[in-house]
Amino acid sequence: MASLIASPSRSLIAATGQDASLEVEPRVLPAWPVLTVLWGYPLFWLVGMLPFASVIMAIPMLALLIMRRRILIVPGILPWIGFVLWMIPSALMIDQLGRGVGLGVRFSQFLALAIIMVYIVNARTSLPPKRIFNGLTFIWMFVIVGGYLGMFFPEVQLTMTIGRLLPDAISSNDYVSELVFPTLAEIQTPWGAEEPFVRPSAPFSYTNGWGAAMAVLTPIAIGTAIGHRTARAMWVLVIALVAAIPPAIATTNRGLFLGIAGAVAYVLFCLLIRGRLLAFFWVTMLGLAGAVILFLSGFLDGIVARQETVDTTEGRGNLYAETWERTLQSPVIGWGAPRPSTWSEIYVGTQGAIWNAMFCFGLVGLFLFLGMIVLGAVRTFDAPNLSAVWIHASVVVTVFLSIFYGLDRQLVFVGIALAVLLREKYLGNSSYWTPQPTPFARAKNEE
Repeated sequence: MASLIASPSRSLIAATGQDASLEVEPRVLPAWPVLTVLWGYPLFWLVGMLPFASVIMAIPMLALLIMRRRILIVPGILPWIGFVLWMIPSALMIDQLGRGVGLGVRFSQFLALAIIMVYIVNARTSLPPKRIFNGLTFIWMFVIVGGYLGMFFPEVQLTMTIGRLLPDAISSNDYVSELVFPTLAEIQTPWGAEEPFVRPSAPFSYTNGWGAAMAVLTPIAIGTAIGHRTARAMWVLVIALVAAIPPAIATTNRGLFLGIAGAVAYVLFCLLIRGRLLAFFWVTMLGLAGAVILFLSGFLDGIVARQETVDTTEGRGNLYAETWERTLQSPVIGWGAPRPSTWSEIYVGTQGAIWNAMFCFGLVGLFLFLGMIVLGAVRTFDAPNLSAVWIHASVVVTVFLSIFYGLDRQLVFVGIALAVLLREKYLGNSSYWTPQPTPFARAKNEE
C-alpha cells in the first residue's frame, strides 16, 4: 500500500510496501545525470571539481524531477533529507567566514546526495542496478589508479584547476584549498621517524579518504562482478584486487584493513544464517588467502611502524571525549562547523562522521544521520542474493567506518548503493531483489 501526500504541483508518494501500481511512471528520467557523476569521476578530479561533481549534476536532476511532477520516496530516504534540512538552523552558530564557507560546501554536497538518491529511486527504468554498480566499480578502479599515482609522484599537486578562478577569500580557506588543489599523496614526517611516510591519497585530499573509499567500494565491486555471472567479470575483479595491494600497503591505513575484514566477516555471517554453505566455504578461503597476502607483504609491519611514531589511537580517544563534552554545551543545533581543540592541533568534530554530525549539528543531527546509514543497513538486511549481500556489506562497513572517518566524499557512494537497494526492495517486481529461500525454508515448503 502507499500513502499519498498531495501538493499543488506534484504528488509525493511514500512507498511503504509492495505495490505494483507504483511501477507506472509518468515520465522516464534520463540516466545521463547520474552516469556523468560516476563515469566522469576522473575528469572532475583533474579539473579540481571532484567535490562538486554531485552538486553540479544535482541541478539538472532536480529540474527533471520537478518536470516529472510525481515523485516516489521509499522508506529510508527521509532521514537523510531531514538531516540536510537540520543543517540550516545549525548555521546560526557560524562565527567566521571560513567556517561559513566550509558549512556551505558540505551543505551543498549533502543536499546533492539527497537529490541523487531521490532521482535514482525514480529513474528505475533508465538506471537498473547493474548500470549503477558498473559505474561505482569504475570509480573503484580509478581509486586504485590514484593510489599508484600517489606512490610514483607523491609530491605532485594539481594546480591548473578550477581553484584558479575562485576569489582569494575563498580559495585561501584551508578546507576549500584542499578540495580544489588536490595532492596525490600525504607526506608525513613525524618526530622520531627514520624517514617520511609517503601515503597515497589521490583522488582524495587525505590518505584516510583513499582507504575509506576502498573499504566502501571493494564490497560493491565484488557484488557487481558476482552479479554479472561471467568468467570475464570475475577475472577483471581478481586482477583489480591484486593490483590494489601495493597502494593499499603504502597507505598503512588501519581503517582500510579493518573495513575489508569487516565486510568479509559480515558476508560470511549472512551466508551462514542463510544456509549458503558452499559460498561460505569459498568466501572463507578467499578471505584467508587475502589475509596471508597482506601479512607476508609487510602491511601490518608498516602500520606498527607508523603507530610507534604517531600514537593516533590515544589522541583520537582524547579528542572524542572533548567532542562529547563540548557538544553538550550546544546539544540541539550543535556548533555548525568544527572548532579548534583546547589541547590538540586537530579540530574538534573532524575525526569521524558521527562525531562530526554530533558536534556540528547536535544530537538531533546525529540521530538523523544514523537514521540514514544504520536504519538503511537494517532495512536492507534481507538482501536476497550473494551479489546484493556484498553490496549491502558496503553499507554495514560505512556504519563502522563512520566512527573514525569523516566520509564526506565517500557518503555519495554509499547513498547511491543504498538508494538502489531500497528501491529494489520496496518498489517490488525487481529482477535484482529476488528472494532465494534457504534450505530450511525449502524443507518446510516440501512438507
